[in-house]
Amino acid sequence: MTAGHRAQTAAARTALVCAVAYGAMKLDWALGGAFLMRQTPLPPDARDALLAHTAGSVVQHWGSVALALVGMAAALHLSGRFRPHGKVRRRMLLIGSWAGCAFMTARAAGLLGYGFVNDLRLLTGLDSVPPAYVDLARFQARWDLLLWSPYWLLFGTCWAVAAWHYRRQGHPPARATRSAPAPRASGSAV
Repeated sequence: MTAGHRAQTAAARTALVCAVAYGAMKLDWALGGAFLMRQTPLPPDARDALLAHTAGSVVQHWGSVALALVGMAAALHLSGRFRPHGKVRRRMLLIGSWAGCAFMTARAAGLLGYGFVNDLRLLTGLDSVPPAYVDLARFQARWDLLLWSPYWLLFGTCWAVAAWHYRRQGHPPARATRSAPAPRASGSAV
């Protein structure tokens, strides 16, 4: 096993663990649980809807569970456990992996609102928050800085590493064609 294949397998397995953890948390929320729910960085209205288990938030949780299942399947394929057959499935796997990487690392960095940069700006006083939400915003920024942003960065990096090495493997080998059975020797006993 080459170093590239080991890196691909390790990254894909870590992505699988991240997808399982995310899916399990969202399943807990969809079923009425609240594991790490209060620590989720959201605007006040969205946080209130989340904590109240509104119908819209529950539907979103089920959608996230489905997305996590897709991520688990993709991670298994990237790990080498299964191989997509053909260019279309291979291309779909790579596009999905790179899209996941882009979204997750952008989220971790702070390009989508929360993330390392914006958490640090808020905690150092460079960003202002309405006085009624200062304590909540700082609470969420600390949790995001210590848990959510590192999680998204790890998850996104794993997609990148696994997809990079998977892409470099080239196309899967063509299926062997069946050859005609060997002729029987004449005069053999039945």
